[in-house]
Amino acid sequence: MDQAPVPLVPESVPADIADWLSSDAERWRALRPGRWAHPIPTGLALVLASMAVLRLAPEDAYFCSGQGSCTPDWLATAMGALVYAIVYRGVRLLPLATAAVLPLVALWALFDPRTPIAAGISLTVAACYACLGCLHRLTAARRQRRLAEEVAGRGWHSLPEGLRTRPGDTGERPGCGIVMIAVAVLAFVLGPLGVTAWMDTETWQALAFFGTIIGSLSLAYYVRDRRRAAALRQGPVPVLRVLVREGGGGNDRRTYVFAADDIEGRRPLLSCYTRVALGESRIPVHNRLREAVLFGPPHPGGGLVLVSSDGQQAPRPCTEYDIGPARQEYPDSRPETPAPGVVPLSWGPGTGSRWCAVLTQGALMAFVVGDLTVIGGMSLGQRVFPALFILGSTLLIATQFSWRVTADSAGLWAVGVRRVRHIPWDEFSQVWLWGRGFRIDRVGEGARGAEIFGVVAPAWLSRRFRRRPEALRAVDGIRALQADPALRPTGHSAPADRGRPVGVALLVVNAALALALLLFG
Repeated sequence: MDQAPVPLVPESVPADIADWLSSDAERWRALRPGRWAHPIPTGLALVLASMAVLRLAPEDAYFCSGQGSCTPDWLATAMGALVYAIVYRGVRLLPLATAAVLPLVALWALFDPRTPIAAGISLTVAACYACLGCLHRLTAARRQRRLAEEVAGRGWHSLPEGLRTRPGDTGERPGCGIVMIAVAVLAFVLGPLGVTAWMDTETWQALAFFGTIIGSLSLAYYVRDRRRAAALRQGPVPVLRVLVREGGGGNDRRTYVFAADDIEGRRPLLSCYTRVALGESRIPVHNRLREAVLFGPPHPGGGLVLVSSDGQQAPRPCTEYDIGPARQEYPDSRPETPAPGVVPLSWGPGTGSRWCAVLTQGALMAFVVGDLTVIGGMSLGQRVFPALFILGSTLLIATQFSWRVTADSAGLWAVGVRRVRHIPWDEFSQVWLWGRGFRIDRVGEGARGAEIFGVVAPAWLSRRFRRRPEALRAVDGIRALQADPALRPTGHSAPADRGRPVGVALLVVNAALALALLLFG
């Protein structure tokens, strides 16, 4: 049976605050954006339209290839950098800034004389679609914020004393963005003037391109974080009583927010990265619900401040604040509990995961063979990046194909890239789920656990196929075996049943591919 939530300290609860109930949470969840506005289809539309522009435009129309005299299109360089920044991060994390920039991209694509008419129209349509998607997501967040304010009623209060001024680590700093924007401006000024004393025109264009990407993203992050922090600190904000949990979802580094009556913690609403306020401390209560007071209307992209118990025997209030924008969560399928028995338990890659690994490796091999026999023509500098990509993908492909965790009477056996690691039950500490993988910790001086990354599918993909990813099932099973030793298998697994790592063999193959590409391409 699950433990009861860690109770709140009574004196930390403001007067006249309402409980955020499951009925309110379902109304709030129903206001989420439509699927058509999801960042993936909008970003994909921009990528395809941009590829059409580059494909249909004349050679060296926008960017110099270094194979002859060329006059760069500096406006196209700026627009291309903005499109890259939008696709890379903007459409997903910076909807307001993206919605402001995309009309400029659409106007440029429509009226630029170097852009073919058909390709320009396709990019204009894609930019308008992505802009409407961002505006729709912002509108949905505004509706969710208003619903939370309605539920809060008269329960509006100022933040706790220590957080009424903005902490110094609530987000991005502007230094990097200012420097990179200055570099980009310098390149945009000196490049067209033909200043080649330090570098040629092609290098100036590359400097302007990447400086615009890094600088614009960095400054946009900074403005977003300042706005998020200021919205919480400019006066009284809605306050709601909720439940929170550190970890236990798709990322054990995040703090998840639940309705006050969701005592099983099955339907998370929001999650964000949090940090304990300066001068306070809290005993980590991993994967256990805590009663909390939420300052700020919950909505995606907003800021949150949480007040809960510090977990001490003589409990005191503990304040946490967000260090990144909140993200809406979607309920996952219910975790499975293994049944006690003799047969060892095992979790590993499914058929789809292995096919992805095989097809990716096959595509890399086909690219190298095609370049050596058919394509050719790349300079040594151009071949370096594909070679590094081939080497860098070895870890991910090997893990996708051969990861496995086996539980038997002797402990856990985890297949890594190079070896099978054994973690006895008496040395097993905990399993952490974060990012796209999980980590099994082992206690003892000099003891090393196991790290398996790149095996957790994105949440939207799991919901699409309506099945819980095998890596999450592994984490659920390991946690259940840790919590109840009676569930642990009593039989012993054979070495052949624990799986075999393929990382070393795959590294040899990919090193040979990269070397062949560099020497004979």
